[in-house]
Amino acid sequence: MATLVLSTVGTLVGGPLGGALGALVGRMIDQTLLFRPRDREGPRLTDLAVQSSQYGSPFAHVHGRARIAGTVIWATDLKERRIREGGGKGRPGTTRYSYSVSFAVALSARPIEGVGRIWAEGNLLRGQDGVFTSETGFRLHHGHGDQPLDPLIAAAEGIGQCPAYRGLAYAVFEDMALEEFGNRIPSLTFEVIGDATDVALGPLIADLIAAGVPEGEGSVTGWSLPSESRRDAVQAIAAGFPLSLIEQDGGLQIMWHDNGLGPASFIPASALLPRDASDVRAFERQRTTPTSGALALRYYDPERDYQPGLRRSGTSDHGRAQQIDVAAVMTAVRAQQRVERLVQQGRDGQERLQLRVALFDPALQPGRIVTVDGIAGRWQVQRWQWGAEGIDLELVSRRTRPANIPAGSEPGRSVNTPDDGIGITVLALFDLPSPIDRPMNHAHIAIAVAGASAGWRGATVYAREADGSTGEPLDFLRIGATMGQVLVPPAAGTALLRDDRSSITVQLARDGPLTLINADDDALARGANMAMVGRELVQFARVRPLGDRTFRLSGLLRGRGGTEDCMDGHAAGEGFVLIGEALGLVDPDRIGPGPDFRAAAQGRGDGTPVVADLASPGRAVRPLSPVHAQVEPLAGGGMTLRWTRRSRSGFAWRDLVDAPLGEEFEAYRVSILADGVVVADFDCSLPMLTLDTVTVAALAAAESGTVEAFIVQRGALGVSPPLSVPIHL
Repeated sequence: MATLVLSTVGTLVGGPLGGALGALVGRMIDQTLLFRPRDREGPRLTDLAVQSSQYGSPFAHVHGRARIAGTVIWATDLKERRIREGGGKGRPGTTRYSYSVSFAVALSARPIEGVGRIWAEGNLLRGQDGVFTSETGFRLHHGHGDQPLDPLIAAAEGIGQCPAYRGLAYAVFEDMALEEFGNRIPSLTFEVIGDATDVALGPLIADLIAAGVPEGEGSVTGWSLPSESRRDAVQAIAAGFPLSLIEQDGGLQIMWHDNGLGPASFIPASALLPRDASDVRAFERQRTTPTSGALALRYYDPERDYQPGLRRSGTSDHGRAQQIDVAAVMTAVRAQQRVERLVQQGRDGQERLQLRVALFDPALQPGRIVTVDGIAGRWQVQRWQWGAEGIDLELVSRRTRPANIPAGSEPGRSVNTPDDGIGITVLALFDLPSPIDRPMNHAHIAIAVAGASAGWRGATVYAREADGSTGEPLDFLRIGATMGQVLVPPAAGTALLRDDRSSITVQLARDGPLTLINADDDALARGANMAMVGRELVQFARVRPLGDRTFRLSGLLRGRGGTEDCMDGHAAGEGFVLIGEALGLVDPDRIGPGPDFRAAAQGRGDGTPVVADLASPGRAVRPLSPVHAQVEPLAGGGMTLRWTRRSRSGFAWRDLVDAPLGEEFEAYRVSILADGVVVADFDCSLPMLTLDTVTVAALAAAESGTVEAFIVQRGALGVSPPLSVPIHL
């Protein structure tokens, strides 16, 4: 009695799916040429199984492109790194610890072309550009028969104890930073490129079982086949692409059901015998109840980051659908065509024919296609039994070729992990004034970094020495600042009143969420919408998006924080940085003795560091320029200059009476200039200076143009910007 080689994978309601999915051959072929008969559970589609390191886990054979979890085959212990920050000038320091690990992951039990994207905990760890979003070293061994030892594993285990894993494709991660993953090895999935082209199913099966395969069935994007046995691999394919396996010319031949199962052999009426003495009919024809089942096909969709997709066809009276899992990577269009074809094949084979023939014919073995004299249609031999009165055959009807399936199906919407590329880093340094009501005795240098691409993941910032070298990192800034450049600079203005007529047009460094928003008066009073425009601090009340990352800012408050001396000289192309929590502040202990400060930043996508310079920082330690100057003539020809000091610790003016001094002492210098040349200097300790009659007369005698006074307040660490006062003699 002939038997089934490949068991039926699934059946529709009322009949076998595709006319018994799997091939039909004799028991002798089953036992000697192909497989041992045993009970096994076939492969099932999983939602991108979690990575494992279980001993004895089989490795998959990756054909085409597929996303797999892989198996950890080697790992080191965690490596601890101790980092001490701060602690200078009597202040307490901070010690933090970071951890890294090295490990290897097996990917495929056959050679591969390469690896594309890599996901960690479902988030993109490496994009199509090959740049990692986290710090790690990476090496890929392609699985060829001559691949060498991995140097890291060989150094850790010893050359005599380390296999080269020839024939096994695997990836090695060296010193992967684990801070983002809770100090443990993350669950990784890999886009493995087993072959540069799609997978043709015929040659794939022929390679598995050394069988002849006709053209047909096309190809899929990829397939990760089990490696435990060839039986499992063929069953995995037959689940979604029904086939029959027959013996021909001493070997095996595969016949695709979609191709009509090849040419048919003819059974003449003269070869038919009565089925038994009481029944003179040469055949018995039966028809099963037409199936009305629905079928659902699960697969991996490359357009949805290889997540499982589901395609349906047919209808069911009870609302349920038979589900088939096909661990293949294919497009939604290809999957819909496949499920429609499977439904057609499930409706085929509903008519059965039993007959008896006189002589054995090799063309009548199970799996073959025959036609019977006087009976319409094509029939497949499902089973036969050799008896004393003849050979009993059981046939099922088969189409000449399945009907055409209309193309067209949408994969549906999915939220894929964005692969925007890391992009280059944008760096800016600027000199901030002291915070409100908190004067400082060191420079207040801020660092802003951002990425030119949405995939940017932060940058490490270093202090740059005069010789161009870099030392220990200043900071790692993970969040990008809202920054860009000025397209249309502000016009001349005043720091005394709000400017509702002028505007600033800026373009941000990259696309992203709307980070520039309107602010009312209360929000402005609390410091909202503060931005560094060139070297001037400006607040803005209204934001108008113009498209292409461009915004027009209006409702301006100019010269904030005592930066009114920088209100002139704006130009297109200067920097724009929104003041916020994304900025980094330079530790004063890391500010060198030179007049300028230099820094460099490097992100994961930067081939070389990005460099920025800041000339003469120190606005935070210098007094603010005096204001409200007055010139009072005196009787007899003299004059008195009066002004009002400002305080680094009195921006808020909380008591509305006077501002605290904010300096170690109160001192001023008044320089008298004639035609831009200093002709006299005066030092005083009060916000006033009296010029006697002789001095005024000397100035009047020497005047050839304009006379003005420059008034600065002196502090322990610097002098304020000057207040210019014209003097009319």
